[in-house]
Amino acid sequence: MASLRKRQGKYYIRFFKSIDGKKKQKAFSLNTNYKREAEKLLFEYQDLFERGEIDPFDGWTPKIEANKKRSSLKGKYMSLSDASKKFIQNRSQANQVTKDNYQRHFNMLMEKVGTTMPVTSIIEEDIREFCFRSDLAPATQRSYLTHLKVFFRWLFEKEIIKTDPTKNLKPPRIPEKIAQKIINQEELGKLFLVFDTYCKKMKKKGYVTKPEQQRLWFKPMISTIFYCGLRAKEAVNLTWRDVQLPKKGKDEVYGAIKVTNKEKSTTKSGKERVIPIRAPLYPILKQWYKDQGCPADGYVFPSATGMSEWHRMDPLALSKSFKKFVKLCDDIPNTITLHGLRHSCATDLLSKEVSAVVVQKIMGHASLNTTMIYEHIDSNIINNAIKGIDG
Repeated sequence: MASLRKRQGKYYIRFFKSIDGKKKQKAFSLNTNYKREAEKLLFEYQDLFERGEIDPFDGWTPKIEANKKRSSLKGKYMSLSDASKKFIQNRSQANQVTKDNYQRHFNMLMEKVGTTMPVTSIIEEDIREFCFRSDLAPATQRSYLTHLKVFFRWLFEKEIIKTDPTKNLKPPRIPEKIAQKIINQEELGKLFLVFDTYCKKMKKKGYVTKPEQQRLWFKPMISTIFYCGLRAKEAVNLTWRDVQLPKKGKDEVYGAIKVTNKEKSTTKSGKERVIPIRAPLYPILKQWYKDQGCPADGYVFPSATGMSEWHRMDPLALSKSFKKFVKLCDDIPNTITLHGLRHSCATDLLSKEVSAVVVQKIMGHASLNTTMIYEHIDSNIINNAIKGIDG
């Protein structure tokens, strides 16, 4: 029989056997710190051991087994160096930055297995050892594997290799540290206070002399993203035709925003959705509408430096501008991001006991499971949800 053991972050396989009435054991490193990968090898090697096809007590090692797999592989002979060059030449549609990124990954892989290593001899264990090193962050491991998956899939499609060694490898999950990216309404107010102070300071020093330098769009746009859970792309593409603003917030109905698919921009899921305008956002959006001259159409938040209401703001510039004031605000963590405002919206709605199904519709999540990940942020959500149900 065989079992797994973890030591200093690495998994080892231990084989047990009775020899002359005495129990013996032999341990080998599996060169992985991933339980899923170790369990797969345990199942494979234990089966071979029990069928008598390998003998760990008589010279067998996992490395020998890996070499045996290599010798059984068939395909066109091509070195890793030549294959990587041919692959990059084939990516004529890719820009130079992308090509350089692929070459960097290939160079690192060649440092491990050798430039003359035939691509037909590279096996799953080689990829695993290269991508899933314990000194690499999960995001880096994911990047390594993503690039190699594209490469080996191309080799397989070109029939240079008969089997794809990356086919059964899955990238590690990157933990979603949502709690570090969200803010509440009070913290949003503190951010706006820092924004106002900064703008007054710059104006007093004479650094701000033109309307486009005042970032007049900042507070209404950030408020809309926060209260409606918009993605940056959705916010910059929002038009006044998609906004319904009643003259008054009658009967607690403050209008709605429709997130639609447009010729040059579609929603992430491809589905359109209607988002009710919340009470705190209504006066902000109403005033912005008046400041813009009550337009019938055009972008709600056009570029301040553009020539017309149809000059779109750049999502990246928006994100950078938001991050600038996050860093200036001592009362909120630097981990807050523009996309974190979308997370903040979902968390805020659930904390106010809005149904998860309703929140799913507002956020445009394809699955309710995506919406439910926000519930663990605040334990009060669960407590409030079951309060009194058995009374």
